[in-house]
Amino acid sequence: MPDPPRPRVSDRTAGGGHREAGAESVLTDYTPPAAEPARDRLWVHALLFALTFASMVWAGGALVGRAMLWPTEPAAWPFLDATGLSLLGDPDFVRDGLFYAVPFLLFLTVHEFGHYIAARVVKTRVSLPYYIPIPLLGSLGTFGAVIRIKEPLRRTRQLFDIGAAGPLAGFVVAVGVLVAAVYALPPAEYLLAVPGHLEEAAALAQTGALPAFDAAAVAPGSQALVFGDTPLFHLLSGLGAYRVPGHEIMHYPVLLAGWLGLFFTALNLLPVGQLDGGHVVYALFGPAVHRVVARVTTILLLLSGGVGLVTTPGAGWTWWLALGLLYALAFARLFDGVWSLVASAVGGALALTALVVFATPGLAAAVGYTGWLVWIGLILLVVRVDHPPVQVREPLTPARKALGYLCLVIFALCFSIQPIQFVMG
Repeated sequence: MPDPPRPRVSDRTAGGGHREAGAESVLTDYTPPAAEPARDRLWVHALLFALTFASMVWAGGALVGRAMLWPTEPAAWPFLDATGLSLLGDPDFVRDGLFYAVPFLLFLTVHEFGHYIAARVVKTRVSLPYYIPIPLLGSLGTFGAVIRIKEPLRRTRQLFDIGAAGPLAGFVVAVGVLVAAVYALPPAEYLLAVPGHLEEAAALAQTGALPAFDAAAVAPGSQALVFGDTPLFHLLSGLGAYRVPGHEIMHYPVLLAGWLGLFFTALNLLPVGQLDGGHVVYALFGPAVHRVVARVTTILLLLSGGVGLVTTPGAGWTWWLALGLLYALAFARLFDGVWSLVASAVGGALALTALVVFATPGLAAAVGYTGWLVWIGLILLVVRVDHPPVQVREPLTPARKALGYLCLVIFALCFSIQPIQFVMG
């Protein structure tokens, strides 16, 4: 039998709203102070955009790796050859870089401006996107882009609108890029310009299919860069003239940009802290459910990282000691230093890791991914696991709820437990 309704008792607050008694200091109404005018330094955003674009063209051309088209004559200055900058003088290299950079940067821009426009619509002060370049060969050329919210997000609907707008907008672009790449796959002759791909080009020409990835075929002393499969990528990549396996995606720049669009969408939709997915789960289900979902998600990623760590070639018993320390540090954060819970969690996590590694090595090979340990560090130290409370709780409209559930479906379709792997020969 439900409890009888309690009379509403409220106090006036300094912000002009009301605070319900016994309601954990959550405001039922709030009038924010007048917004200050934006003070974006446009030249900073423009410069970062230009540097990121150039960095992505350079890094993208190298990722595609069609080295047989690159110049073989030494540059006038040895510094250009030593740094790889001389490659920017080759039109084929730049063309590959542009086919990668333009669609990927379009995805990042639409994603961030989805947040930006939603913030402006709900009258929240926000910065223009800050693009983050990585001018290094062998990288993606960028860490992505971020916007800065210049005031607390006080209302549930405000929180949801800003959080969901970015991944929804970016997802549309990612799918469009991926579909365009799949339907415009080049013929087998394209692979002739990729070193070591004569057999693959011949197989594609004869059978209409590329060979699947075989870790045993990786030459000793070399490595293969393998991009993980996801439900949506697997579905869409089967619509083209042939399917591009994970270890060949990097040689197809537009396809790679589409894959990265799905990957970055999934990362942003992780239901943790103040990531976009954290905003969505908090707004849909409230703080109690978010607290549980965020911890379960973090622990699953932590276990995947642990399995990947102790199954790394050459790992010995000292790696298990290091893993136990990592588990202890992570669980101390997750359980607020309640050491009885921490000790039980560490023991259980180590036991489960050992069970997966030794009893089901096939499962360990399928789910272990050391890279998640880096993301766990970012979640625990930067993003945080829990979501700060909003001051005004309000129910989401049916349309918002539908979009929220769509975000969860998109996350499931775009997520890969082993997204980017280097497989050593």
